[in-house]
Amino acid sequence: MKMFKANPIVLAFLAVLAVSGCANKSIYAERESVLISAAYDAVDSLVKNQTKTPLIAPGGKRVLVTTVVELNNLEKSSAFGRLLAEQMASRLAQIGISVSELKLRGNLFVSPGQGELILSREIREISSNQNADAVLVGTYTDAGDAVYVTVKLVRATDSTVSSAYNFLVVKSQTYATLLER
Repeated sequence: MKMFKANPIVLAFLAVLAVSGCANKSIYAERESVLISAAYDAVDSLVKNQTKTPLIAPGGKRVLVTTVVELNNLEKSSAFGRLLAEQMASRLAQIGISVSELKLRGNLFVSPGQGELILSREIREISSNQNADAVLVGTYTDAGDAVYVTVKLVRATDSTVSSAYNFLVVKSQTYATLLER
């Protein structure tokens, strides 16, 4: 039997290349998937755990998704809050729930660098204009090592909470950067 003798330097290079490629891909995928998974789980729970008369269902009226804001300053958000809102809106659309794209509308308070913010006194009017029964709202709090998030599905006509979900995201450098922007 004839044996193939490989160059040890070539083998070492290939091994390092394979491990480093997998490690980088794994690290980035893990960082990105944590927030996406949390956002998707939040939406799935909100839809599943609605009150006796569900506000939203596939094929029903639209949902407005607002920017997730800082709990201690409800007029302030960050890239973290805007990204989380985008991911939740995406999940709603994926499961067949109609989402009004607020960035295309001119009748909502859009703060530069903050996102689509909705004031409670405007919920009824904006929801009516958008033919929406519900608004997805949320807050977050940066607690140093983690970010605590609360999201709620609110009835547009009377601001009654139909469903709520809480979660935390362990803060990485990626999330720290998003919270600063």
